[in-house]
Amino acid sequence: MKTFAVLGATALIASSASAQSPQFTGYSVTRAINSNGNTQYRVYANFNVSNITFLNAFDLGVAYTGLPASTGSMNAYHSSSGEFTWIPQGSSTAAHLNNDSWVTSTGTHVGSQTALDPSFVETDVDGNPIPEALAQPPVASGWYDSTPSTANAVGAGSLGGFAGQNAIGGYQILLMNIVRQGDDSTVNSLYRTTLRSGFKLASTTQALFGAGTFTIGAVVPTPGALALLGLAGAFGRRRR
Repeated sequence: MKTFAVLGATALIASSASAQSPQFTGYSVTRAINSNGNTQYRVYANFNVSNITFLNAFDLGVAYTGLPASTGSMNAYHSSSGEFTWIPQGSSTAAHLNNDSWVTSTGTHVGSQTALDPSFVETDVDGNPIPEALAQPPVASGWYDSTPSTANAVGAGSLGGFAGQNAIGGYQILLMNIVRQGDDSTVNSLYRTTLRSGFKLASTTQALFGAGTFTIGAVVPTPGALALLGLAGAFGRRRR
């Protein structure tokens, strides 16, 4: 599985801005091309302490003062061999999980501890999948840990960060696995959104919160923009 930050003239973006309790330090994103040739993003919540019990992620895409506005479309892909749901299937193989989009509140796909908020509507009144909800969770949707007494999979920061960089704050928990069909670096596929997280410190009862943004996708310069860049470079060389 290849992980990289820049491909050709395309800038791949995975950034974060945050406003939060001091233990929460923002979101980070990794990007890779999986064995199916699809683009796989993993979104992590980052902390500066390890004794975290994650409670819930919520208010996806809701505007917050001081945070950049959401833009673009997630365009998430769901494997046809899966259950067509954002809930991870604990019995699924690693290959399937790497090629399916899902959310987690425990840092892992194992078990059925992650539950969706009522606002996270995936089916219509007849129980049929709603394509729009599957490709991108509804605005203000969220998910939570249905067994908060079970320890979360909080990992070391060296596992996270874009292109293998250290995660912000030193500790992290996986929240989203987003897959897009094909290599999204060849098209304009920028997607930025806000997300809030609820958590507490181990052996305490006080809920703490953090808010931030994460960004995935690519900005592909148009031929005209590339031509202008070329002219600017040539002009700069002539001036020197």
